[in-house]
Amino acid sequence: MTTKLSFIIVTWNTAEITKKCVETINKYIPHQEIIIVDNGSQDNTISLLSKYKNVKIIENNANLGFSKANNIGLKSATSDYIIFMNSDIELLDANILNMVDFLKNNSDIGIIGPKFLNPDLTSQGSVFPPQTALNAFKEFWLNKPNSFSKYVPKNQNPIPVSYISGGCLAVNKHFFESIGGWNEKYYFYFEDMDLCRKVNQIGKQVYFYPDCQIIHRHGASGKNLAPQKDQWRRLIPSSKKFHGIFKHYLINFIIWSGQKWQKLIHSK
Repeated sequence: MTTKLSFIIVTWNTAEITKKCVETINKYIPHQEIIIVDNGSQDNTISLLSKYKNVKIIENNANLGFSKANNIGLKSATSDYIIFMNSDIELLDANILNMVDFLKNNSDIGIIGPKFLNPDLTSQGSVFPPQTALNAFKEFWLNKPNSFSKYVPKNQNPIPVSYISGGCLAVNKHFFESIGGWNEKYYFYFEDMDLCRKVNQIGKQVYFYPDCQIIHRHGASGKNLAPQKDQWRRLIPSSKKFHGIFKHYLINFIIWSGQKWQKLIHSK
């Protein structure tokens, strides 16, 4: 018997990629509940997605941010297991059901996420190591890769990790509600890291499930928020919330100075 899932997808002016996302869900695991939480799109998102019988659309009058919109969708979900999914995700098969079964059968897991692929099917990093100043120093000064930035674990089996991307996550609804859902202090970015940290702090685990592989058109769901050259600036407010102001500036100084140092020594 196929596990019933509720997919929650937040949209903001991403009509075509969201349509593709919905179509891949319906192709590989039909008859699932899909909840679109639209943050005041000005494109044809609503009219384009209204034709799908298993899609419920919640219309917000403004862009309420990722966390708040997801929490709104959660209230309407009727399944015991929730998939929070970015609009720029595409399924390649039905393996997301196996990922949810793994979650169901392991009570120590709080959150589980799949392996991300680029549109050309190459691997895409979705896991982060502990976000410490020391790890930033290891990667950007000592050239030890995968110490701080996101990476792809080499393991072929499911493994616990420190942080995993919020682009696609599976959770038990009742557990997720019991920990307060998404932290609405985060408008966009770092809300997934905050969530993983919370799960780890209460003694549950965050898991990476590589057998489930999905396409993630990285950045497509948020590309309209700022010009390309200013995209990095969107991270700053949330980084300060997550790290604290001192640690935010310390880590960013380590990264900036390390990049300058590496550029200097390689130019000689």
